[in-house]
Amino acid sequence: MADNVYETGAIFSGALPAGQRTFYEQLLLENLRTKSILVPFTVMKEDFRARDSGQIIYSEVYDTEPNWNPVLESTVWLSGAHLDSRSITIDLNIHGDVIKVSEYSELVNFWNNGDLRGLVNGKLGQNMVDYLDILARNAFLEAPYKQFGGGKADRASLTKTDIFDVSLVEEARTLLEERNVPGVSGIDDSNIQTLVCVTTPRVINQIRTAATSKWVEVQMYGRTGRIFNGEVGTWGGVRFVKTNRLWMRNYGTTVAQTDLAGATLAGEGAAALVDKVYTPGQGGAVKRYITVDVDPTTLFKVGEWITIHDRSLGTLPTAGDGTQETRRIESMNSAAKTIALDRPLMKPHADEDYVTYGLDVHSSIIMGGPGVVYAVGERPHVLNLPTIDDMAMIRRFGWRGFVKMQLFRPEMFQVMETAGIAPQALPA
Repeated sequence: MADNVYETGAIFSGALPAGQRTFYEQLLLENLRTKSILVPFTVMKEDFRARDSGQIIYSEVYDTEPNWNPVLESTVWLSGAHLDSRSITIDLNIHGDVIKVSEYSELVNFWNNGDLRGLVNGKLGQNMVDYLDILARNAFLEAPYKQFGGGKADRASLTKTDIFDVSLVEEARTLLEERNVPGVSGIDDSNIQTLVCVTTPRVINQIRTAATSKWVEVQMYGRTGRIFNGEVGTWGGVRFVKTNRLWMRNYGTTVAQTDLAGATLAGEGAAALVDKVYTPGQGGAVKRYITVDVDPTTLFKVGEWITIHDRSLGTLPTAGDGTQETRRIESMNSAAKTIALDRPLMKPHADEDYVTYGLDVHSSIIMGGPGVVYAVGERPHVLNLPTIDDMAMIRRFGWRGFVKMQLFRPEMFQVMETAGIAPQALPA
């Protein structure tokens, strides 16, 4: 049955009662505040009329340009400073997801005994946090102001030696100052003017261990004011926040690539034993491998991370591909052309989708204010959906929002993309 087709005769009821819906909506928002990294660096714009129109117009007035020529004594009227404005149009999208479990699942019994809060703060809440954080990341990475490691012109030109250098921070800070970026006071509840860099743990390690580094750990100043989620320290007047969300695995130059030999299903792919202790997956007759077009041992090595991604979107993984998944190779079978992964695939993949190993790209966002708008026509909220299958066995718990993450003030931040240092060396 197609995803957008319902069985004949289904009777639909409402979601949670209004009071509960409001309460659990707040829990979703609490989860976002306490766990998200990139969303707090956006500026939120709510317009509930946009639920009908599907569009938000965000406008602001330019500063005036003073005319500093002297005024004559005989001047009676001044022409006045001209006021003008700019606006951006935000076309909202419906976003959401659902968790489906059997009525006989112990999880349903647990939640039905009054612990929907546990679900909201647990798997469902984390799903929404990850979802919105990825949308925020993708909006930030569309920035027109970018620098690349080694002085390269673009991401495709990066090589494995173009790692992060602290001089990039100095240059980015200077560029922001030249654009009159004020600091992060727009998202901080203090009056301190400062810059924030959100980047990966590996980039932060390179800054910490640099020969000329004057790194200060967050524990040294943590009690003096508000600390951002994930903040780990400061260097050169810039506060650093870490997240692996900006570790773009295999997004750079391709080292090895092949195709899936046949479509895969969610739940497939995981090895029978991982790291000598884990037994991933739910057992049964599920395939514990993926099959590719060629002998994988001629392309990949055990321990490397590969990305399975949509062939129709290009030969490289892209941030806009919501179907992509990255997994570590646990083992390979040369004769059968199979690869066993460290975790099950959580999404289906089409026949001939790409399997790619390439240069990791580490993105760093240094900002002096919110440059992405989080536009909301309908706040993300919990859905306790009715059972509609003939045996009333499948329980569904979901969330839905009518939102958009979009570039708003791109001049407020600078993006730096570097090769970083991969956990395992790239083949020569």
